[in-house]
Amino acid sequence: MPSDHGATVTLLFADLAGSTRLLADLGDGYAIVLRDYRRLMSEASAAHQGALVDTTGDGLFFRFPTARGALLAAMAAQRSLRDHAWPETAQPEARIGIHTGEPRTSDESLVGMDVHRAARICAAGHGGQILLSMTAHELLGGEAPGDVVLRDLGEHRLKDLPRPERVFQAGAADLPSEFPPLRSLDNWPNNLPRQLSRFVGRADELAAAVERLAATPLLMLTGPGGVGKTRLALEVAAQAVDQFPDGAWLVELASLGDGSLVLETVASTLRVKEQPGVPLQTTLTNHLEMRRLLLVFDNCEHVLEAAAEVIDELLHACASLRVLATSREALGIAGESLYPVPSMDVPDVGSNPTLEQLEASDAVALFVDRARAIQPAFTLNDRNAPSVEGWMGFRSPSSWQRHA
Repeated sequence: MPSDHGATVTLLFADLAGSTRLLADLGDGYAIVLRDYRRLMSEASAAHQGALVDTTGDGLFFRFPTARGALLAAMAAQRSLRDHAWPETAQPEARIGIHTGEPRTSDESLVGMDVHRAARICAAGHGGQILLSMTAHELLGGEAPGDVVLRDLGEHRLKDLPRPERVFQAGAADLPSEFPPLRSLDNWPNNLPRQLSRFVGRADELAAAVERLAATPLLMLTGPGGVGKTRLALEVAAQAVDQFPDGAWLVELASLGDGSLVLETVASTLRVKEQPGVPLQTTLTNHLEMRRLLLVFDNCEHVLEAAAEVIDELLHACASLRVLATSREALGIAGESLYPVPSMDVPDVGSNPTLEQLEASDAVALFVDRARAIQPAFTLNDRNAPSVEGWMGFRSPSSWQRHA
C-alpha cells in the first residue's frame, strides 16, 4: 500500500445490516451471501479507483483518492447489491459511511482518528443508506455528481466521538431515500456523558458485554479500581442505546455516602418527582413499568446493600427494564450476570517484544492514542519503542491505565 501519511484520502466503510439475522436464517448459505457481497463491493470500488484496506467479518474498508470516487462507488455498490440474484430468503443491505481525512499508515493499514470517524459514520446508518461526513461533502464542492442527491441530516453525536459530526445522506431517484433516524446518541433519550477521549482497545470485551447485556436483566461489570469498568460500561451503553426506545440513563453513585439516597438518585436521574402521600418506590415503579430503558448504575460498591435492594425491586416490578452496573464486588441478587473486567493486556517486557507485538497490545494502543492527543505526529517506532516498553514495565496495568 502506498504511504498515505500526511496525504488526504477518502475512506469508505461498509457492513451488512442485520448480518446476525441473515446468518441465523441462511445457515451455511450465509457464506455465499458474504462472498458475493464482498465481491460486489470490491468491484464497485475498483471501478472508481478504490483499494481495499481491510476486511473484518462483514465489514469492508476502502480508500479512494477523491471523495467523488468514493461516493460514485457507494452508489454503484448499492445498485449492484439491489440487483444481484440473492437466495430467495435473503436481500442483503449494506450501510456505507464516507469520510475524508489524513490517516496514518501502520503495518500496511491505515490508522488514526479519521479512520475511527469513518467507521462511526457507517455504524450510524441503516441498510441501504449512504452517509457522508462534512469534510467529504465539502470536497464535493457542495455539488453531487450525476444523479446523486445530497441531503443534510444535521449534526449528530456519534458513539465515542468527542464532538458532533454533521452528516449528509446520498441518494438517487432509483434508490431508497427514507430511513429511520440515524443510530446516533441524539436520537435516543440519554444522559450519557460526552467522552473527550477515544475508547481504545477492548474490542472483545465490548462485544462480549453488549451480547451479555442483551441476554440478561442485570449485567454487573466487576473488577478492582482503575481497571476501566466505568468507561467500558459507558461504551456498552452507547453501543446498545438504540435497543432501548426510552433511552439509557447513567445513575452515578460514587458521591453517595448514604444508601438511603440511592432511590432518590434514580428518581432524580429520570426526573421523576415524588407525589404527596405516595411512596417514591411506587411512583418510580409506575414510571418504569411500561418503559423499555437501560439504567447504568456506576460505582455500586459505595452503597452496595442499598443499590442491590433498589435494583432488585425495580427489576422484579418492571419487566422491560435492563440494568448495567459497575462495582468492585457483586450485588448478590437473583438474575445478576457477572462480567469481570480484565486489565488491558500489557506485553511481557521480559521477552523483548517486537514492534508488531507492542502495537498489538491494547495497553500500548491506549498509550499511543493519548500521546497523539498531546503530540499529533507521535508514532510508535523502533527508536522510541524501548522507552515505551520500559515505562510500561515498571507500572502495574491498572496504574498505567489511570495515568494514560
